[in-house]
Amino acid sequence: MVRTAAVTRFMAGVLVIASAAACTSSAQPIAANKAKPLRPMSAAQLRTHLLPAILPKGWTSQADPADPGSGSAAKGEPRCAFLDGGDVADAGATAAVASATALFSGGRSAGGGAMAGAETLYSFSGDDAAQAMHRIRRLAAECAKVVTPALRSTLGADGSTNRFTAVPGPRLGDDSIRVRATTTWSNHPRMVQHDDALVVRESNTLIVLWCMPTTQAEVDTALSFIPEAVAQVRSQHPAPVDAAHRAAGS
Repeated sequence: MVRTAAVTRFMAGVLVIASAAACTSSAQPIAANKAKPLRPMSAAQLRTHLLPAILPKGWTSQADPADPGSGSAAKGEPRCAFLDGGDVADAGATAAVASATALFSGGRSAGGGAMAGAETLYSFSGDDAAQAMHRIRRLAAECAKVVTPALRSTLGADGSTNRFTAVPGPRLGDDSIRVRATTTWSNHPRMVQHDDALVVRESNTLIVLWCMPTTQAEVDTALSFIPEAVAQVRSQHPAPVDAAHRAAGS
């Protein structure tokens, strides 16, 4: 295919009574208490904050051994070459200095198989995480409708239309976005595939959850693990991510 510290300035007023006949006031500024910006996490550090191995309702998560790199948008790709909401989030995170990914699954899909999703954590320097959120919103607006025509040379290939929109996400972290994504096909106009993604900024880290193409109800189920994902990033002692981490901690 991952905080900005707020600076608050205070002015203190000191009232001095010079005499019963006259009074004056003077204000002396106090030095701004500027917090140090957080240092971005490495890919190895991000891995320890991925979703825990055991999730509610029998779902499981496993860290991807492959390092996806910083932003996953490939250079030279056509503009708006997005297939799902996760692609939009990834393209907005290209300024990340490190990332880590986990795959999770569980439940039962409409087709009888397990539902599946993925999580990617991105870490940034300075205020790049906040800028990434702006970029994700802008990309969703600029690429609101992407039409791919049918390939005449391929028998039975349908044209497709991908639609993207960025709406407010859950009240978690410093900022959140839900990238709503749908796909329809020219030969099956009533069939709608949902590919949403949730993005939460927690200081200088972006938490991205996305799901495999599925129904809206299954998308909502996969994305419902965002509170657990945010808790892992916030925690100083996150739950073990996979068997290797559990063995190391035992």
